[in-house]
Amino acid sequence: MVVAGVATIAVASACGLVTVFFLWRRLPPVTALALMAVCGMAIGAGGLLVQEDVGPSSWAVALVVLGVVAPVHARLVFGPPGRGDVVAEGPVAA
Repeated sequence: MVVAGVATIAVASACGLVTVFFLWRRLPPVTALALMAVCGMAIGAGGLLVQEDVGPSSWAVALVVLGVVAPVHARLVFGPPGRGDVVAEGPVAA
């Protein structure tokens, strides 16, 4: 299970990096945040697969916490997802 856990962590991390560095401003906000939640949950699942003797409560807590924390962290670090050109450019001359 260690190899599967490490592979899951690597793939989920790569997915998260592609999402925040290349797709964060191109995807609709709900899609970007949902994708980050899935990546966070996959990283947590990979971490639990690496460990031995993990109980069901560890799975429940880790997946929920990382599913919430990953999109919040991405939002705080990279700003709001979605198109940036929707915001007004500045004051309009009258």
